[in-house]
Amino acid sequence: MMQIAEQNAASDASVCAERRVARDVLKAPIIALMLGVLALAPRVVGLADFLTTDEAYHWIRFTERFDAAISEGRWADTIFVGHPAITMFWLGRAGLVLERAARDMGWIGAPSMIEHLAWLRLPGVFLQMVFGVTTWMVLRRLIDPMVALVAGFLWSTSPYLIAHGRVLHLDALLTGLLTLSLLLLLVSRRQQQAGAGGWTALFGSGALTGLALLTKGPAIIFLPFAGLVLFALAPAGDSSDWRVSGKVSEVFRRLKYAVVRYSVWLGVALGVAFAGWPALWVTPDAALRAYADEIIFNGGRPNGDGQFFNGQAVGDPGVWFYPVASLFRTTPVMLIGLIAFVLLAMRDNRRFFTQRDAVIPVLIAFAAFWTLVMTLGPKKFDRYVLPIWPALLVLAATGIVHGYEAARAWCIRRATVVRRGGDFLQRAPLAGLMMMGAIEIGQVVWYHPYYLSYYNPLFGGGAAAQRMFLIGWGEGMDQVGAWLSLRPDIGYGPVISALRPTLQPFVPVDVRDITDLGKLPVNYAVVYLESIQRGAHPDIYRQFDSLTPIHAITIHGIEYAKIYQLPRPYRQPVGARFGDAIMLHGVSVESDQNHLTVTPSWGALASPERNYVVFLQVIDPQGRRVAGVDVPPSGVGGIPTGAWLPGQQVAVPLPLSLPPDLPAGEYDVILGLYDADSGERLPVSGNLDPAYTVTRAIRVTTLTYP
Repeated sequence: MMQIAEQNAASDASVCAERRVARDVLKAPIIALMLGVLALAPRVVGLADFLTTDEAYHWIRFTERFDAAISEGRWADTIFVGHPAITMFWLGRAGLVLERAARDMGWIGAPSMIEHLAWLRLPGVFLQMVFGVTTWMVLRRLIDPMVALVAGFLWSTSPYLIAHGRVLHLDALLTGLLTLSLLLLLVSRRQQQAGAGGWTALFGSGALTGLALLTKGPAIIFLPFAGLVLFALAPAGDSSDWRVSGKVSEVFRRLKYAVVRYSVWLGVALGVAFAGWPALWVTPDAALRAYADEIIFNGGRPNGDGQFFNGQAVGDPGVWFYPVASLFRTTPVMLIGLIAFVLLAMRDNRRFFTQRDAVIPVLIAFAAFWTLVMTLGPKKFDRYVLPIWPALLVLAATGIVHGYEAARAWCIRRATVVRRGGDFLQRAPLAGLMMMGAIEIGQVVWYHPYYLSYYNPLFGGGAAAQRMFLIGWGEGMDQVGAWLSLRPDIGYGPVISALRPTLQPFVPVDVRDITDLGKLPVNYAVVYLESIQRGAHPDIYRQFDSLTPIHAITIHGIEYAKIYQLPRPYRQPVGARFGDAIMLHGVSVESDQNHLTVTPSWGALASPERNYVVFLQVIDPQGRRVAGVDVPPSGVGGIPTGAWLPGQQVAVPLPLSLPPDLPAGEYDVILGLYDADSGERLPVSGNLDPAYTVTRAIRVTTLTYP
């Protein structure tokens, strides 16, 4: 009977195990779908937002040229930059195909520049979703499934990854390819340990590395690291497999294993790289030379436009740049997870650092190795270490899950000894975990679509980051353009700005470079944060110190841009201040036999509290008014002074007809402002002729008649 009972129990246990496996199989597609939607939504919604600098200057144009070269079979013309960005070009070409198909079917009309860019971005965005889901699927084969799930969730909701995954650029693409390549390398090792060979995973890892090499030159950093991983994780030698096993050292056993697999892996990588870049088929020397030149001459020098770190413009930000920048790019939840991981690892390092379960040590080693190599180079941007982000997310997920388990165990123990609140105490860890998830999702919603402006609020957020790092990659220019486009005087003249192509699609007038200041009449000037930070054109930007910005664009605590309206041109400087809010920069005077036209150049130092009228009068030698005109400074129907913004500039000609019987002589032309309701004149100050300032007016010229 006991034997039968044992058999039944074993059978029941087997059935339960099979049911658990079945449930896990059924859960996997659901989880994959949820992670996919979570990853895709913030990346795909609102893609027609703003242009990054690199997109505006390079990637849109190069993608179109790549598409034309492929379509016409001009393989040698697929060399544009040494990055070489080929995988991005293929994805962008797929976006072009989708855009043309949508137009042919009548779904869309002629797209604007930013809408066109959204189509180019679209395939890469979907690939980022695939990266996130696939990474989770691979991770769950290597580590605790719950840790893998949390890591997948953090990947989907990381503002840093979302920001770069939404744009037509290289770093997020490189990150996804290298992450999956590294994980498949570990899967290959795990399969080999189980006697399955692991060659399929090894081939997949090599293929992804080949695509990474086609994406960006720093992928070369991964080549020696992969070899070191294969050597370090080589299985222990079996004496039955070696004729001279007693004489062969462990080093040579590992070396033979690593060399064989690395050769296959590298061969696959190079084969994929060759197949994916048509220029290698016909002009391999030119392609490889461009590749090498990009690494040596571009990556091997400080940023040509300058950098900014810790409050000052610098060439090379130094060794602390990447650690500090990475801390600012974490989220509070990610940071808590990393801290928990460090504390748990210090308490029991055997839990995470073992030869059999080498995933965590390898991820740590990769993050450290990549950061070290990038630190050695003088050219630094925070996105250059984006490839380490998934590894850090896995570490954070490990800390969160194991920290939750430790907290739950402690709460259960405490709940058994406390008299009140035991149920709440047991539920507290789960509530905390759910709150962390809500925070992650909430910040994704709050920062959309300006994920580039995300910096950890625990370190002061964007307000603190703008004093630490070079900020401004084109984000915010869409808001600059939207504000300018609503200005009633936008058609007065061109706008000048740094990063001109990032602003031009958003305004209806010509945008010229900031260096054109003083070379042509300008209406508005946009002073972008990154130009000020890196000390670009100090003589030009110094001219704005005395002006009041008419508007500022602030996103999540970062003042991205100040908009100035430049004083209207004048021939005769005046420098008179009326009250506390209005400045008369100067005037232009034109006259003939019977007409006089004075054009004052007004500027608002602050928002005037009342509506004022300008009076222009001609005074004879006896002090009598012989001609005059009274009109609002912005003209009849113009913006009243009470609605002027600080920094607003106005110049409306004041035409005046002179009496035909005016006696010959000299006449003073005076000007001033008075309250439209009370008639009281505004006091005037400045280095002026006191003969008229006592009457709250200024003399703008003396007219000799005839």
